[in-house]
Amino acid sequence: MRRRESDYLYVKKSQIEYAGDGLYTAIDIYKNEIISRFKGERITNEEAKKRAQENKDRYFINLLDSSIMDSMNTECYAKYANDVEILSKSHYKSNAQITLDDDDNVCIKAIRKINSEKKYFAVTASRIGRNTFDFFFKTML
Repeated sequence: MRRRESDYLYVKKSQIEYAGDGLYTAIDIYKNEIISRFKGERITNEEAKKRAQENKDRYFINLLDSSIMDSMNTECYAKYANDVEILSKSHYKSNAQITLDDDDNVCIKAIRKINSEKKYFAVTASRIGRNTFDFFFKTML
């Protein structure tokens, strides 16, 4: 039985400097476990450019079909996972990656065990075969 994300995930101020809000867990998350699914509006590249010009591009992900998912105005825990590569001054190490689940949903998957007492997620987008994503996640500064 799949748990509801709201049963174990929550959002509060990130421990990563200058990151804004961050994603936290109340339970241990194990390596290769799906943490959270991205949800959002699928938009065209033209609409994405328009939103970027309006500074409304904080939560974009390029999808494999060349559309873009915008999670900005959608309830979605995954968008609060901070990107430690963007935040280069951070001493935190990535503990999750953006990938596809078995149903081809964009999600965050643990790349190592995440203890609940650490309570943060740091995500990097990595090349993993057909599940490659261009990561346009912008943190709230």
